[in-house]
Amino acid sequence: MISKRDRQYIIWQNRAFRFYLAARLLYQNDLYSPAAFCAVQAIESLLKATLVYWDKSFVPKAAGHKIASMIRSIKNKVKGGKNFYCPEYFYKEKRFQAITRYPATGKGVLVPESFLIDLDKVFSDLIRLVPFQFNSELIHALNGNEKTKLKILRRNNLQIRKLRKYLNVRLEKKT
Repeated sequence: MISKRDRQYIIWQNRAFRFYLAARLLYQNDLYSPAAFCAVQAIESLLKATLVYWDKSFVPKAAGHKIASMIRSIKNKVKGGKNFYCPEYFYKEKRFQAITRYPATGKGVLVPESFLIDLDKVFSDLIRLVPFQFNSELIHALNGNEKTKLKILRRNNLQIRKLRKYLNVRLEKKT
């Protein structure tokens, strides 16, 4: 039987996965500002998913966009979370959250060359902090049921093997 907590985790993970795919696709097509926005949405949603799973007192809406605070909670409340790391540029001064959408005098958005590698690692590390993984969009993409999503996910992604191993997913062979 799947608990309410498990179901909520997968709902949040699916939302995060969609923003993650969007960030990867946008970045790969040189649309850096929208990629940065989608990346921070993916990270925020997956942080919330992880905390929904591990912390019964966590209220996603109350957490708002406080990524640094959620990262501290991950380190303090999540089994195996002490070593979790998210590069600060994803959430510093809410540049990816706000400046990518609203012009601000004297501020811009710098997307580093390591952006995609960093994003893939953060996403993979967060997925691997939660033992419950069932029937998610990520699993369907990794097993080949969603070819377009799989193509976006695999391109230059150094974390694919780790994700497949953790989720115990292999490409299904179509007969």
